[in-house]
Amino acid sequence: MALSIEPAATRAVLSGHIAAVRDALARIPVESIERVVDIIMQAHERARHIYIVGNGGSASTATHFACDLGKATIIDGRARLRVTSLTDNIALVTAWANDASYERVFAEQLMNVLNAGDVVIAVSASGNSPNVLAAVDVARVLDAVTVGLVGFSGGRLQRSVDAAVHVAADDYGVVEDCHLVLEHAITDSVRSRLRA
Repeated sequence: MALSIEPAATRAVLSGHIAAVRDALARIPVESIERVVDIIMQAHERARHIYIVGNGGSASTATHFACDLGKATIIDGRARLRVTSLTDNIALVTAWANDASYERVFAEQLMNVLNAGDVVIAVSASGNSPNVLAAVDVARVLDAVTVGLVGFSGGRLQRSVDAAVHVAADDYGVVEDCHLVLEHAITDSVRSRLRA
């Protein structure tokens, strides 16, 4: 059975998605991204730890971001960034989900490791993920610095963090694509400043 291929329709979808990502990125105030770079640099200077959280596609972004910040910013002669994605220990995530609730999977991890002055970066397209919001609540109580990468209207997360980068788009794919671009741009900026 031959597949029906409609190249014009395919091209329209591809072009539309790419255009939506470009548009969303172009509308992000660069100052909000610079603020996140400043926070990460302050954490480095003070030997603080950075923890990153997110669900679903944002969990993947959290893992990717932690990998890039931890590895791609290594500069000979400079201290390394201390970065951990709390999405990566599946045994611990599922233990907390089973024994407490899914809303507590990040908050409970942070209660074991977070110190005042550490940084929690929360990635959420909707800005309303209960477990991400619970993590930020714990971070604030423990006097950590909080950062949000958000989309859609920004949700409660945008209003709960010390610094936020808002992707003003209402499509999960577009927001998640932009968050990946942002994490690469932030990592590149941090690496550049560490080299200076």
